Amino acid sequence: MRAHLLTAFAIGVVLIGAGLVPSVQRVRAVTPDPSDVVLVLDFSASILQDATNRNRFGAALERIADRVDQTSADLVAGDATVTIVQFATRAADVPGCADLKLLGSAETVSRFANCLRAVAGAYRKGISTALTKRIGIDTNYVAAMEQAALHLPADSVRPAMILFTDGKHDVAGVPVSEVQPALERLFGARSPFALLPVGMGLDPKLRDALSAGLERLKVIRAMPACITGAVFDWPQVVFQTADDAGNAVAVALQDATCTFTAAPVPSGTPIPTPAPVSGIRLNPGDGRIDLSWTPAAANASPAVIDYTVHCRAGDTGSWIDSTEGVSPEPSATIEGLTNGTPYQCEVAAVAASGPGAWTAAVGTVSPFGRPPAPGKPSVEALNRAVRVGVAPVAGSVVTRYRVECSADHGATWPGGVDVGSDTATVQIDNLANGVDYVCRAFAANSIGSSDASPLSDTIRPCGSTLECNAALVPLLGGLAVVLIGGILAALFLLFRGRTHGHVVAVIDVVHTANIGHGSKLGVALVRVPGGRAITGIVADRGKTADLKIHRRRGGRFEVHDKVGRHMVEDGVPLVVIDSVGGRHSLVLQAFATNAASRVASRR
Repeated sequence: MRAHLLTAFAIGVVLIGAGLVPSVQRVRAVTPDPSDVVLVLDFSASILQDATNRNRFGAALERIADRVDQTSADLVAGDATVTIVQFATRAADVPGCADLKLLGSAETVSRFANCLRAVAGAYRKGISTALTKRIGIDTNYVAAMEQAALHLPADSVRPAMILFTDGKHDVAGVPVSEVQPALERLFGARSPFALLPVGMGLDPKLRDALSAGLERLKVIRAMPACITGAVFDWPQVVFQTADDAGNAVAVALQDATCTFTAAPVPSGTPIPTPAPVSGIRLNPGDGRIDLSWTPAAANASPAVIDYTVHCRAGDTGSWIDSTEGVSPEPSATIEGLTNGTPYQCEVAAVAASGPGAWTAAVGTVSPFGRPPAPGKPSVEALNRAVRVGVAPVAGSVVTRYRVECSADHGATWPGGVDVGSDTATVQIDNLANGVDYVCRAFAANSIGSSDASPLSDTIRPCGSTLECNAALVPLLGGLAVVLIGGILAALFLLFRGRTHGHVVAVIDVVHTANIGHGSKLGVALVRVPGGRAITGIVADRGKTADLKIHRRRGGRFEVHDKVGRHMVEDGVPLVVIDSVGGRHSLVLQAFATNAASRVASRR
């Protein structure tokens, strides 16, 4: 029989402490047997979704790998064949890590160490598409045992299967009732044989059920003890932390291969962990939070190889881990969050020895998406412009609004105006008077812009009261006719009793004056000081008159304005031009009080 010294796995003794595996009283078996060991590791979703503990378990595997490198010469002299299997819904050998015969091969010992590091890295990365496609996400003890059996020869002197898991058998299509029959079918006739479960029972409420299930799987049949006079035993199957579970894997490997060359360190020696992170910054996004922090110093000891990050809703929500995988970059993203819900976040640095203390970010932050569309805008017509009232968006993050107006019923939207979120009204300038417009609004933030609001009512920019109220034009025209008729009737009644005929002038319907009687008459326009608008008219027969009027026979008048001479009948409107170029409507009406004057007025 060949002696072997698999001292790498004695690190389990180092990590657990002197109280678990005291070395000073041990005596190695005189002729230790060759061993075949299959390390079967749970890669189901339940463990890969727990970033903190999968990192810690991965760190334990890395510590074992370091010991493999340190004790390579002893391992080359040993006689162990090691295989590493991954399992979830299905089970498969870790590529390049099956049937590693360590005896006489430093190269194989080095490959074994690298396999442990590769598996540790896979734990740190968590769920990956490639791994999920390969072995699934559920927990299948039957598949794990069937794959392990392929690497345990029938004539093996010390065959052992070490099963690491964090949950019960729960795969669809393979009921739990098939687990014990599979164990009996695969290993019931094997002697010697050991199946050593290592359960990571983190949840106290599930720990008893996990322990009961793994106790039924535990097998120790005719396995010789490594210490003369001792009994091969595996008293504990469930461990309460990831570090304890990782250490138990190392102890199981040690017991299966009889390696006692590493003396334990004094109990209580602290394992170095990285310093807490600082300067955590939170940037909310759409269903996500982007985190960044101050990176660890380049010369930090121990060196930081990764960061673990998680967030939860309020104080009681479940922690949600980042999914970037292993990276020393000081940034991460937590996705799949609920917009509008406050979250608190924590970050911890990770070294080869495990993660450091968590650092909580100051305060909470709420993810948010692009805002909803504003309500229907209100509109007000101005001269060559429109004033638009923006309906505010409540209950959402808004940093600005955009307002646009269209002159073709929404076919095109040329330009627009951006304003702050605290602005209630927006003026859109450089529009055309007399053209119908519709307007719309958008709300926006750093995530994006909302959909368009409902279209406003149609609005027409205008420059005067009549232009802005087109419906008043026919109404005012009718009122003007009635007014003129009433004025003429009143004047007729006023002057009907006089003995001499008088002439009444009406300018622009509303300005009236009795300009006297006789053949030579005139009208002066009274204007606003400094302007052209008129406020009234008066009789003026002098040279300053704006309009000079001569009565002619047959009820006619000869009118002289700025542009020339005009003939007009009594009571017929005439357009005249005043001395400053203004256009006016003029009506002249002669009144007589007796038959003689009426006859005279017609000559």
